Amino acid sequence: MVSDSELIERLREILSASDLNTTTTAIVRRRLEEDFGIDLSDRKAFIREQVDVYMQSQFENAGENENEINDEGAVEEQVEEEEEEEEEEEEEEVEEEEEEDSTAATHGKSSTKKRPRKEEEVKKRGGGFTKLCTLSPELQKFTGVPELARTEVVKQLWNYIRENNMQDPSNKRSIICDDTFRNLFGVDSIDMFQMNKALAKHIWPLGSDCAPQSSAPKEKEKEKEKQRKRNRDEDQDEPRKKEKQKRGGNSGFLTPLKLSDALVKFLGTEENSLPRSDVVKRIWDYIKLNNLQDPSDRRQILCDEKLKELFNVDTFRGFTVAKLLTSHFIKTEQ
Repeated sequence: MVSDSELIERLREILSASDLNTTTTAIVRRRLEEDFGIDLSDRKAFIREQVDVYMQSQFENAGENENEINDEGAVEEQVEEEEEEEEEEEEEEVEEEEEEDSTAATHGKSSTKKRPRKEEEVKKRGGGFTKLCTLSPELQKFTGVPELARTEVVKQLWNYIRENNMQDPSNKRSIICDDTFRNLFGVDSIDMFQMNKALAKHIWPLGSDCAPQSSAPKEKEKEKEKQRKRNRDEDQDEPRKKEKQKRGGNSGFLTPLKLSDALVKFLGTEENSLPRSDVVKRIWDYIKLNNLQDPSDRRQILCDEKLKELFNVDTFRGFTVAKLLTSHFIKTEQ
């Protein structure tokens, strides 16, 4: 089962390298299905929502402190989700062993020695957010300890980043590596969402004295095959894309959409169609110009009369702007 954090990370990678004029949610979903080898039909709404969040993030001010906090929180949430999944896997293993014990007892056999030892080991090393991991020599040098919970490693890294002003002023999501980080990650700069993934080779199961064996050659071959398949699909899709564009039926993220009368009135524009991303940007410009962010929690938006009339709410969380706008984009028949 692919976690939400894995989907989000790969979705962002795909969008960052895509032509947003021609890329659609369906194309992104198919790419994700190819990459993970699963059917994501039941997660269409989630993927659509994450695309909206990504598009909105392109226009937010990365230099503001609240975004800095949100981005760091997003990375820590990814770590916590992964820890939760690992904890669930451990619980499932214990449950499976209990079922095996029950089956063995039915047949006059006993395996009671195995299960208590397993449970004792899980309790001893902790679980979930507090589960200890063995650190690589490079990470041990950074943290000063041989074992630490993954979430604690992330916190220490972020404290170090802030203390040494290592975030790119023009893009707070990009970390400019000093010598210490270069030794850890082997690069001059690293995206904050990639940093957590890069930590994998430095954080090992408790008791390990080396990183898990890599299946890099196989993975590279799989990636090459996926790329070949994508190239074939793109070649096949190209005639259809051109035909769509001729008919004015292009549905990329930057394609103008018909706006509701209420949205046209709010924007004060003579245009009745604009790209979704442009509308999101204008809404955020309005919010910041009129100081509608709650001073105690800048992620919370306090609506003035115009916003109340548009969204029919008194307050909302900033990341839901794209969702609130959905009803103001009018679908047209092709």
